[in-house]
Amino acid sequence: MKITPEVLRTLIKEEISEACGDMQSIDMGVDTAHDKEDHEGNMAKRQMFKTAEYATAIFDMIEDGQEFPAWIQSKMTKIADYIGAVKHYLEYDHVMGEKLDKDATAGDYVKDFRDSDAPQFKGKSKKKKQEMAVAAYLDAKED
Repeated sequence: MKITPEVLRTLIKEEISEACGDMQSIDMGVDTAHDKEDHEGNMAKRQMFKTAEYATAIFDMIEDGQEFPAWIQSKMTKIADYIGAVKHYLEYDHVMGEKLDKDATAGDYVKDFRDSDAPQFKGKSKKKKQEMAVAAYLDAKED
């Protein structure tokens, strides 16, 4: 089955929307008054918003079969790895507030994800939870 560019764009936009929420509702205003609180959440949302805009623009610029220099390929690989690590952290480590043992198997991760009632798993199919668990497992093994 071949995925058309339009279908791929739609899938990317859905994943970004799922990961970042409604992009139109993010307040992009910057509060110039600094109080004692950090605003890391606002900063992170602004950064992810800009990243999503750039990713969509870059996706639209890339033509099927286009070749890139090695340094660009390396940057795109790093971007994907970094975004994936952040997503997995937010999906599991940060929200769950726990980590499985270093000896945990991929099966342990899958069982833990399937049994979880955490909000990031709400409405997810068993297959999607399994994919998320395997990604978290692989990410944990890289550490």
